[in-house]
Amino acid sequence: MSKLDRYENRLVTNAANGSSGLEKRQDVSEDDPNDSDASLDEILEELDYNDDNEFLQQYREQRLQQIATEMRKIKDNVETEHYGQLITVDDENEVMKLTTNTDQVVIHFGLENFRKCNVMDSKLSQLASKHLLTKFLRVSVDKCPFLVAKLQVQVLPFVVAYKKGVERVRIVGFSRLGNQPDDFDVSVLEKVLFDAGVLAKRAGAGSGHQGGSKWNDSEDNGSDLDI
Repeated sequence: MSKLDRYENRLVTNAANGSSGLEKRQDVSEDDPNDSDASLDEILEELDYNDDNEFLQQYREQRLQQIATEMRKIKDNVETEHYGQLITVDDENEVMKLTTNTDQVVIHFGLENFRKCNVMDSKLSQLASKHLLTKFLRVSVDKCPFLVAKLQVQVLPFVVAYKKGVERVRIVGFSRLGNQPDDFDVSVLEKVLFDAGVLAKRAGAGSGHQGGSKWNDSEDNGSDLDI
C-alpha cells in the first residue's frame, strides 16, 4: 500500500472517529518506510524526489500539482462532505439535490429487510471507503415514491449512478455482476462503475404484497426483488 493510499485511509478513519489534526505527524521513526502518518506535504515532497525515474521531467511539476489538488479535494470531501462512507438519505428532495450538485454520485434504492439490498450496501460501503471522489448514497424505496416512479424502479436492489447530474449507468439486481444468485465480487461492481465514468482514476426479478406492504421481501427462489 502506497503512502497516498495510507493517507486516504487515515482520512476516512479519523473522520469516522471525529478526530482532527490530520496533517500532524505521530511520534514514529522518520526512517520507517511504512509510516502511515506522513503529512500531505511530506508525501508530495517524496514524490517530487522520486519522480525522475517515473515521469518525463517536463511533466513532473504538472503531475505533482495534480496530485496535490486531488488530495486536498479528497481531504475536504472526507472531513466536510461525508465521503468515504455509504450515507442514508431519507428525503427524496435531498437525493435530487445531491444528484444535481455532486460531480459523481452512486445511489442505491433498496429495502433494509431485503437480504440482497444488504449485500449491495456492504459492497458499496467498501467502494465508498476506497473512492473518495465519489459520493455513495442509500435510499429506502418506501421514502421516495416520486423517484421510484420516475426511475421506474421495479426490481431491487436498484443502483443508479450520475456524473454531473447526467445518468451514466443502472444496475438492476445482481444479473450483470456475476453468476452467483445471492452475492458478487465487489471488483465486478467496481469495474461497472469505473467503466461508466463515475469512479475517478486517481492521479498517483416476482411482485406481490406482504404484511400490508407492497414491497415483497420473499427470497424463496433467490431472485431479485420485483416491486
